[in-house]
Amino acid sequence: MSEIQQLKDRIEKSGPNGIENAIVRDDYEPVGDLMLRQLLVTKDYIARKGDGRGTDQKWRIFKSGFEPY
Repeated sequence: MSEIQQLKDRIEKSGPNGIENAIVRDDYEPVGDLMLRQLLVTKDYIARKGDGRGTDQKWRIFKSGFEPY
């Protein structure tokens, strides 16, 4: 399984919780940022700051349709 497919599966399994962008960058270093951009360009994935609960202000990536707001 390719790394991009592995990341897609992780994001989809996370559901409405999403995955912090910083974790993706760390886990897939040095190409984590590039992978995030590649997914976001497709419009199948979306990045939001926070998860809609409390004071969480970290950037997260979600599968389109699962974003909190």
